[in-house]
Amino acid sequence: MKKYNIQSIIDWLYRISTLKWFNYLQDALIAAFPIIVVNGFLETILQALMTDNGFFVVIFHLEHFVASNAVLINQLTVLVQLLQVFANTIIAVQFSRNVIKSLDNNIACGAMAAFSFIILSIKLGQNHELIFLIHGVTFALLTGLGVSKCFDFFRVEVNKDDNDYQNALIATLTNIKPILCIIFCVLILKILNFEIDSNGINTHLHSIIQTALTDNHYSLIPVLLILFLRSISKFMGINADFLFSFSTRAQLVNLNRALKFAHPVAAVHPTAYSTLYSCFAHLGGDGMLLALIIVVLIIGKNQHLKRLLTWSFIPTFFNFSEPVMLGFPIMYMPIYLIPFIMSPLVTTVIAYPFLKYNIVPAPVYPVPNGTPGLLKAFIATGGNIPTLLLALLCLVVSCFIYLPFVKAEMRLINLEHAKIRSSFKR
Repeated sequence: MKKYNIQSIIDWLYRISTLKWFNYLQDALIAAFPIIVVNGFLETILQALMTDNGFFVVIFHLEHFVASNAVLINQLTVLVQLLQVFANTIIAVQFSRNVIKSLDNNIACGAMAAFSFIILSIKLGQNHELIFLIHGVTFALLTGLGVSKCFDFFRVEVNKDDNDYQNALIATLTNIKPILCIIFCVLILKILNFEIDSNGINTHLHSIIQTALTDNHYSLIPVLLILFLRSISKFMGINADFLFSFSTRAQLVNLNRALKFAHPVAAVHPTAYSTLYSCFAHLGGDGMLLALIIVVLIIGKNQHLKRLLTWSFIPTFFNFSEPVMLGFPIMYMPIYLIPFIMSPLVTTVIAYPFLKYNIVPAPVYPVPNGTPGLLKAFIATGGNIPTLLLALLCLVVSCFIYLPFVKAEMRLINLEHAKIRSSFKR
């Protein structure tokens, strides 16, 4: 019977990642990378330097700078939102153009994908102002897929014997039906979205999850379950942050207790989800992606990937991991599914006993916006060195978790390049 080891599993996952549909996904995500990396820098500046509780604002006492630049900050906030919508629009356009079978309808398909995603991403406010809805990458991919399938459904074969003008005329006329169909579907979705918002289904779902988890996120198994669900949702491009914001009460109880006894060791809930996740399982964003960047920059031989991750390092260091998620990419790539999920789970298991048995103080103090992941535990404990070392240990462990997957991908990429070079020589 054939024996399977970690190397064979990685090779199998890599082969899945090279299938046609995953190539379509990869091309679509990489196309949006320039916008995403610029947006990552802007968001880092906005959170760390231009909010009242920003990391650099608190350290360098820049409150007056923030107060005197309110207009600039508002404009930057709008720009960040627009760039996010623009990046997801690019993903929808590129994916639709990759999937569509007819090259004649490629441009029209991409244009309708952009139109559909933008229309579905805006709504009118109470004063009839435009409000941009930040949909996730999955929504963009589904939009592109739906538009391309609609064009394929109404596709008409063009006679190659006809002249170019005749073929262009036929292609233009055949585009009318899919365009009308897409506009009709977009209108229906807008109406349904209005009904969903007006009925408060999202709010009701959030309330149910909060009630179910609020009193059960202090022990290890529920925390691991929550982290697993969060990692899966992020890996699939689904923004579900609102479902996992239930630990405010634990934070307040811990903070009040620490202030009363003047020491964070006295925390009532030292192993709350918020404590473990933000300080020990979120270094560089979900999936501990700061560890991936470090591994690739140290052992990677592919200069293009190293340059890509060099551009992504600063946003990721400040916990904005979207450039790595889309540019490497991590999202939807089976070869990185295991380390992306394992890293936060393993680091949580490592940190849990240290906090539960008061080996290190629990991170209970408020942390400024945009604080680098490595410094969160240090600041949240009032400058405790052992807690900082524990966070550093979690990062090192995550590097070792990513190491075999990065080495395997680099080896397989080099083998493919060698095959291509040998085929050219022949």
